Amino acid sequence: MRHARRHARRLRRDALALGLAPPEEDALCAALTELGREAFGGGAGVVRLALRPDPGGGPWTILAGETRATGVETRVWRAIVWPEAHPGAQGAAGAKREGVGIYARARAGAQRAGADDALLATADGLLVEGARTNVFVALRDALVTPPLRLGAVAGIAREIVLERVAGAREDDVSMAALAGAQEVVLVNAVRGAVLLERLGDRALGSGGAPRWASRLHALLLSDPAPA
Repeated sequence: MRHARRHARRLRRDALALGLAPPEEDALCAALTELGREAFGGGAGVVRLALRPDPGGGPWTILAGETRATGVETRVWRAIVWPEAHPGAQGAAGAKREGVGIYARARAGAQRAGADDALLATADGLLVEGARTNVFVALRDALVTPPLRLGAVAGIAREIVLERVAGAREDDVSMAALAGAQEVVLVNAVRGAVLLERLGDRALGSGGAPRWASRLHALLLSDPAPA
């Protein structure tokens, strides 16, 4: 299963940061593998594993698994800018949590607009993330992604790119700067890397052949399991 070990580590890390009591990493990997095997056999699909409170009042170690089939994914996306300000880091910076309403509202808004994602920004105009992705921006040949201190989820794909692409780094990116970016790439552990071609009614990119989107997509598909 792709990225299973990374997902298990992230789930355990986030749960501990939020004061929950997660299973051990190997148990989480086994749960992910079993969910996938039961739902898809040897086929492809998406597995989601969450820690939720025990309704009976026990410790917060209940595993809730969900699965869905993979859809047809295009490698070129368009997005909207969501009008609500990003709420910022809440509790543990970078943790992926359920029930953060702005993501659901932004995804629904993108769908109504016929877009694939919605970009979220701070009240003072700094890019934070997509409603379903992390964002990498090629500016003056540097590949940057917004820092976690602004409230972005520490996604698996984001982690891989920062680890494996020389020179990729965190930095503040204003929404205004996207207009002059050489390339804007959205990354997600399920979908890989996609080129953001349009933001609202504005075309993005320098007009040259995209350099980063296909490279990052191949990188994410080939990521080895960490030790």
